[in-house]
Amino acid sequence: MPGLLARLSQRPPRRDTSPRGRRAAHARRVARRLSDGIDRAMARGRMGHAKILAGRAGRLALGHARLTECLARLRLAEGRPGTTLRIIDACGTQLASLRLLRAACLLRLGAREEAHLELHRFSARSSAPPDARILLALLESQRHDHAAAVRALQRNLRHFQDPRTLEVLVLLATCRGNHGQAEVWARSLRQSAGAVETRETPEVSVLLESLAMPAFDPDSVPTPREVNALAMELLTYEPAIGTLVEAQKRRPHLRTIGLIRRALAQVLGELLDEAYGCEAMSRLSILLGDLDTARHWAQHGLTLNPMSASLALLSETLQPRPTGRKPQHRERAA
Repeated sequence: MPGLLARLSQRPPRRDTSPRGRRAAHARRVARRLSDGIDRAMARGRMGHAKILAGRAGRLALGHARLTECLARLRLAEGRPGTTLRIIDACGTQLASLRLLRAACLLRLGAREEAHLELHRFSARSSAPPDARILLALLESQRHDHAAAVRALQRNLRHFQDPRTLEVLVLLATCRGNHGQAEVWARSLRQSAGAVETRETPEVSVLLESLAMPAFDPDSVPTPREVNALAMELLTYEPAIGTLVEAQKRRPHLRTIGLIRRALAQVLGELLDEAYGCEAMSRLSILLGDLDTARHWAQHGLTLNPMSASLALLSETLQPRPTGRKPQHRERAA
């Protein structure tokens, strides 16, 4: 208490009214306004306006971590992971969100081992956000170390039942075909204190429905944040692609199909097995009744991997069939 009273009795710090101090205060205000503007523009899908605001930032972002984060998220959404990485590394202050974005850039650039090492170090800190351990767990699963993935996720559950972590545990258990364990995690998700206030991601809602558990009612259109989040998860753990497609075949949902297609399209060229992604795009297009698009993706996947039996069969199935006998023209009598 004495320490608190001493702090409260202290005079507020004097404002620096020198020309240099005024310039610094003005720069902070401009950086804050640009950050808010870029955030709002990206949330509303106005990427063109966000780019204009980013162009005004210039070198101002070097000394303002939040503005750096906004610029990094914008450049990553534009598909420029190399530029994003340079922006992050040039910033003097490394926020937790910037470290996560840096790991995302490394994954996009194919540097999975470096991303794994960075996430492993970051996740070991008690102050690391839950998303760091979620990304680490997905990477561990990609390396077929399921036990390490579960250990990383369970660290997020030490103090409270984090709904996002429970969602990923449901996803991983379903991918492994362990439906009993998936049901256990799903019940925990339903009973968690935050589950009432935190909406499930659409792909996990579908998995819960396949386990005969009702999902929350989703909105009509996937948000850019949802698309980016799912794209990163699919890039990190590619087996989830097949699981989500199979779930849609059992219980198709238009919004979720659209979300998966948009997320896949965003990372398709960066997948280890691009042909596998093309096959998923084709099967999702079939569910929407868009056979022309389904045929395009099947043929493109077959071009990438001519030895794929499943793609060959899918492409053959999608070939247009004659609808009837061709009309016969009578010969004129000579």
